[in-house]
Amino acid sequence: MKRHFTKGMSLGIVAIVFIVGLLWAAAIPADKAEEIAKYVANMIIAGRGVVASHQSLINDPSKGDKGFTPEYVEKKMKERFKEITGKSVEELDPEARAVVEQVLEAAKMSVKMNQARINQKGKGFKMYIPAVFGRETGQILKSRSDIVIKQTTFKYRNSYNQPDEFEKKVLTMFSKPDWPKGKGYGEKIGSIYRYLQPIYIKKPCLKCHGEPAGELDIAGRKKEGYKLGDLRGAISVMFPVK
Repeated sequence: MKRHFTKGMSLGIVAIVFIVGLLWAAAIPADKAEEIAKYVANMIIAGRGVVASHQSLINDPSKGDKGFTPEYVEKKMKERFKEITGKSVEELDPEARAVVEQVLEAAKMSVKMNQARINQKGKGFKMYIPAVFGRETGQILKSRSDIVIKQTTFKYRNSYNQPDEFEKKVLTMFSKPDWPKGKGYGEKIGSIYRYLQPIYIKKPCLKCHGEPAGELDIAGRKKEGYKLGDLRGAISVMFPVK
């Protein structure tokens, strides 16, 4: 199985993934694919929200240890997941819970790998943002399972997030005025199930992606000029089904 990582992930980080990661590669029952894909996407959305809402803490140069640990993030992700889905992780059926817990473990590993960066005193912007969290979590999960997670949008900043043809089709659907806000879309293609869950601009997103368009954000990237509630893109989930 191929393993892909960003350039910023060190050899030490790769070693952690190989040593700690237990391979999970079971195909998901086709009749449960949509339900499980939604849970996976919503757990990633929950994690992105946790990172976004803690940006002031993460980037506080006056503090060393932030307490933003894997265990803390897991707790907050579970809380947000329940707010979004109405169910706790513990309430899910065994197959769904096993997959969602894999996502949680990958998320915790991303946070663990970035502790030195997060806790660096005397430095402001740490570059640990929702997009980085989501990308790393997806890469770690892919190295340990047959589940592929991707954050995608037409206005991508990283080539990793560039939509493929299927994602372009669904993103176009999401952008239509008559598409129900928040509704995802899934489709079985051969032995693979693909699902996209739309994500929208929330208040914490505006700092880097809001107005005025073209102004540089804290990371030195040009803002897109989004407004509160605009479609930002989607969480794309893909896995084999049986």
